[in-house]
Amino acid sequence: MIELPQLEMEILGYCLFKESFGQICEECQWTKNVNIIGDAIKNLIHLKLLIADNQDRDLKWMYDGDKMSQSYFRATTKGIDLLSTLNHST
Repeated sequence: MIELPQLEMEILGYCLFKESFGQICEECQWTKNVNIIGDAIKNLIHLKLLIADNQDRDLKWMYDGDKMSQSYFRATTKGIDLLSTLNHST
């Protein structure tokens, strides 16, 4: 089982449906530092718990770490399963 820091769990919970980077930053309770939030999102993407969801946007790229403010993110099946497992164990 993957253990995530509190911030990453919070972000993953926001992304059950597609969320913009700006909305995630606004809702985040753990920190308001956009750089820390961005790093957490990048880690969640690396762990395949979150994906960039920009298909319906007119972007020349699917995901760019330098342009996160223009992206939307959502949890993968693996991410949703992790949240579900943790919610059932508490």
